[in-house]
Amino acid sequence: MTGDKCSGDPPSRTPLLVTARPAAALFLAFFAGFAQAPGNELRGDALQQAILQSWRSGQKRFRIPPGTYWLPPTAEGPHLRFEHVSDFEIDATNVELVFTDRTRGGIEFNACRNVSLHGATIRYETPPFTQGVVEAIAPDGRWYDIRIDHGYPADFDDTRYFPAAPVGYLFNPETRQWKPGTFDLYGERIERLDAGRFRVHWTRPLGSDVHPAAVGDLIAFRGSGPHNITVTDSERIHLSDITIFNSPNFAILESGGEGDNHYTVEVRRGSPPPGAHTAPLLSSTADAFHSVNARKGPVLEGCHFESMADDGIAIHGTFAYVLQAKGGRLVISKGAFRPGDPIRLFDARDRPAGDAVVGSVRPLSAFSFQGKSQRDTLEDNTIGPYFEITIRPPLPAGFDFVAADPAAEGSGYILRGNTIRNHRARGMLLKADNGLIENNTVEGSTMGGIVITPEFWWNEASFSRHVLIRNNTIRRVAYAPAQLGGVIIAAVDPSPVAGCGHGDIRVEGNRLEDISGVNLLITSICRVVVRGNQFVNPQHALADAAGKSWGESPGALIVAAEAREVTFQNNLVRSLGAFNKVLLQIFPSARVAGEKRGLRVVR
Repeated sequence: MTGDKCSGDPPSRTPLLVTARPAAALFLAFFAGFAQAPGNELRGDALQQAILQSWRSGQKRFRIPPGTYWLPPTAEGPHLRFEHVSDFEIDATNVELVFTDRTRGGIEFNACRNVSLHGATIRYETPPFTQGVVEAIAPDGRWYDIRIDHGYPADFDDTRYFPAAPVGYLFNPETRQWKPGTFDLYGERIERLDAGRFRVHWTRPLGSDVHPAAVGDLIAFRGSGPHNITVTDSERIHLSDITIFNSPNFAILESGGEGDNHYTVEVRRGSPPPGAHTAPLLSSTADAFHSVNARKGPVLEGCHFESMADDGIAIHGTFAYVLQAKGGRLVISKGAFRPGDPIRLFDARDRPAGDAVVGSVRPLSAFSFQGKSQRDTLEDNTIGPYFEITIRPPLPAGFDFVAADPAAEGSGYILRGNTIRNHRARGMLLKADNGLIENNTVEGSTMGGIVITPEFWWNEASFSRHVLIRNNTIRRVAYAPAQLGGVIIAAVDPSPVAGCGHGDIRVEGNRLEDISGVNLLITSICRVVVRGNQFVNPQHALADAAGKSWGESPGALIVAAEAREVTFQNNLVRSLGAFNKVLLQIFPSARVAGEKRGLRVVR
């Protein structure tokens, strides 16, 4: 089916149901004809069955005929779902897939192995978010009146499509990028004023005295939809030459499995939807790429991610909570441990408490727990499922310790030659071992550009070891209020965590440009080398010291605390700004070499 991809009204569509047939050739013939028949709507399960029929017949490759396909979802689940498929290629060159149900996911690969999908352009027919203009602000800042842009969802108060407590973001009306100095807007309720106007009541006052909002600002709100592409419990999935527009939630999520998946993908804003006169403010309503609990980390090369409402690339595992401990026996909640996995324990203050190896793992179906954690976490992580694991050697442990599994955190990832631009949050948020981050460009991230840190309150593991950060450009990042730094290798909860959580990290040959606050934050690590980097045009604007509660100096270019064996070599600072007060702030808890010769200002 052909037609206007992203603008103008879509052609009228007649639903078309196709049932499975025994011969793959019949499917190919059908699709070839279908792609030339505007006005038809292809059932998602028909396309899915055509592809699966080809695979089951022994074919190694299926080519979807070029064209634009409007796909309602399958009978249950996403628009397309592939399970237990292996050793197969799906060629979608010059194919556009348009998903018609905002409440359903796009494509799922579940328990698949060595499957590739390439060439497709993917979008939702109706954007899974909405946007508009701020028309009025309450005198006390407790509400904003919003006029929704023509062509964007005006069902903002329908909880099938949007959360009852909305989450919004402000944009500069001239640049159409995130407005500097603003932060996330959390709503309490939505009040409809008329067909395209809403009053959003905030959880706290958000007037100009606390937040730089103004009438005429642009604003966008997250929808409630699931992820666009999901890869679960799979290995060696290859997604390449794929462009994703207007994604709900994560554009790509990989979860569990053996991993070793490869991605060359673009996540972009795309063109205005039918009937709209303004371009989209968002490309996805959360991360562009998110990996959790993969046994081998992903490879992302040549990706382009822009305008997301959250992180560019996130890679992590999950903490297991220690509920009971005796000798070499632990009772934990959650976790993805297998016998033979390494295990790292952290005490109730997040400090490293030892490394061991898992001997056995046994589910505890009859176990119950009544204790109350003292940790400040997003949810109650003492709730099961529960497991008993044995470890060797035995380590001292107790309730409110947590355990991380480096074998299920995406370790071994490679991030090479990617571009991440103009979005909320971190360019890269990484929590795994044995990573390579090289030749990437990260610019316009409202928070840190490259961030290596655990997040205990969010239950995302863990500290990182053996990571190389080389030859990247990090530009104009960390411009939201009170950010920790442009490049962060740290653990701050709420002050720098003691002990050697991170280890053996090298920061080499990178170029950090136009960062107003701390350019590099180093904490909670042993053995880090900072060599041959350039800090260009730093601190030409005033920035809040996010760490002032624990002693960070306003105007520090680089901060090192709770760190040992930190070495600086051949780093240059060019065009240093007037807001710099100290090049390198070294806390008494840090041991640094080369601080004088290894960091020079070039006048």
